[in-house]
Amino acid sequence: MAQTGDPEGTGLRTLGDVLLQEPLRNSIRVLILISLGMNRALAFSDLLELTGTSKGSLGHHLEQLETAGFVRTRMVFTLGGPRVRIEITPQGLAKYDELARELARLVAARPPAARREGPAPGLSRG
Repeated sequence: MAQTGDPEGTGLRTLGDVLLQEPLRNSIRVLILISLGMNRALAFSDLLELTGTSKGSLGHHLEQLETAGFVRTRMVFTLGGPRVRIEITPQGLAKYDELARELARLVAARPPAARREGPAPGLSRG
């Protein structure tokens, strides 16, 4: 492995451990968790726009996150009619904090030259 601020790759393994736990094995669910971690609550329509997924697919992903105890879905009544509101739970916020902490640790471990020059040797840009 190339010499970096994380020569053993432990930061990547730790982040991988977080992302490989159910229900975060899906990028849409990770995006939902991050969005709610940053905003605490969003309307279903906001998450539809953010994720670019269908209503049925979003409903499925929210159900998975709710089963895991990461989010709570409830109906709220507004002047414009009923709306579905999704809120992050304390357990979901703890998972978001764990994910954010691991990402921040990886960014901080990356040497300054690597931040300017692009990917580590042996890694392509895409």
